[in-house]
Amino acid sequence: MILRLSDYVKLYPQQQALVHAFVSGDKRYALRIAHRRFGKDFECFTTAWVMAYITKGVYIYFLPTIGQARHVIWDTIGKDGIRLRDRIPKTLVRRMHSTEQRIELINGSLIYVTGSDNYERWVGMNAKGIVWSEFQSSNPVARAIMAPMLAVNRGWEIINGTPRAYNHLRDTFFSLKDEPSWIVTNYTIDDTFDRDGNPIVTEDIIEQERKNGMPEELIQQEYYGSWDAAIVGSYYGSFLKTAREEGRIGQFSFNPNFQVFTGWDLGMDDFTSFWIIQVIEGRMIFLEYFEACGQGMEYYANQLNIFRKKYGWGREINFAPHDIEVRELGPGKSRKAQALQLGLRFNTVAAPARKMHGIQAVRFCFKKFHFNEVGCKVGLKRLYEYSTTYDEQTGKRGQNPKHDEASHGADALQSFILGYMSAYDQENLSKQIQYANLYGS
Repeated sequence: MILRLSDYVKLYPQQQALVHAFVSGDKRYALRIAHRRFGKDFECFTTAWVMAYITKGVYIYFLPTIGQARHVIWDTIGKDGIRLRDRIPKTLVRRMHSTEQRIELINGSLIYVTGSDNYERWVGMNAKGIVWSEFQSSNPVARAIMAPMLAVNRGWEIINGTPRAYNHLRDTFFSLKDEPSWIVTNYTIDDTFDRDGNPIVTEDIIEQERKNGMPEELIQQEYYGSWDAAIVGSYYGSFLKTAREEGRIGQFSFNPNFQVFTGWDLGMDDFTSFWIIQVIEGRMIFLEYFEACGQGMEYYANQLNIFRKKYGWGREINFAPHDIEVRELGPGKSRKAQALQLGLRFNTVAAPARKMHGIQAVRFCFKKFHFNEVGCKVGLKRLYEYSTTYDEQTGKRGQNPKHDEASHGADALQSFILGYMSAYDQENLSKQIQYANLYGS
């Protein structure tokens, strides 16, 4: 049976090149970063069913969740009114199982469209090819678990997604961008063209997005492939971008001649976090960040002691939020008292009257921040992701920070800044509180 792909799908030149590279056997791996409206899933799904027809096997198309998989792949309808799955020539399809989101081809190949949040059920499926779509929002453990299967089968793999700073997709991109066995792209609107040689997305379209209220940080991320554009509503994203541009995120060492400080956030049923900092000639050097969940005070005291031995300092000044004074039901003592018995002395930081007071104090001090990138990798991610809620449909931001994994690292930083400024820079702290009162949140 001879079929022409162009009779069923109309690919852009860059998409044609990727499909051809896989069909010819020239490449087996691709990491496709491309701007919004490029059609990453159109391209990747086409590659998946073409490869499934060429070689009998099991093929899995992962999105972050099963709901997204149904919405983006299984049920999506193109501008011409045709479903994405219906672009597979009917002569190649034996049957489609909508409940399981499974496509069976006439050669016996099976294509599953599913979510990587439930990756355990696919271990042992002996897949010949896998697509990880919107990988920036997927669980990276899923890919690590499935990798040996592809290696044994000499299978193929495509990853697609949108840039995010301090994210596993970013790490994957920069680790693979010079790897000759991979196709790796970060296409902006300046790099892609339709079949007639015209830009897929024009500057006029971008300008209209701005007029419609699309935030600039989202434009830079979605259309220009920026790895450093802040999350919409991020409190510290632009500050981190400036810090990196100024060389304040890099390699910074412990100085035994200066005092060590820590800033904490204490979780009850979620994360406890702390930063380790030195203040050296006006610079705040963040050496390490640590977080864990579901552990008692003894565990965190031991972790801090490991850092003491690693760097060789004596005693530090520890700042903790007001809930350090709360008594725990089990021991019947406050966590502050428990910590003291373990050799960990805390200074209690009063809760700010408004959350924005602490956020503004951190922003004021950010120009002094220097981060040891290796030791603070997770902490930097937490600060980048610390944000208000944001509704893309309405363009409205929430009035308060989201309470999620990012908030613990940000609150630990706030504990340090409020504690330090209360002790050493009360005048500027008072000014920042006044400024914060001008904010609407």
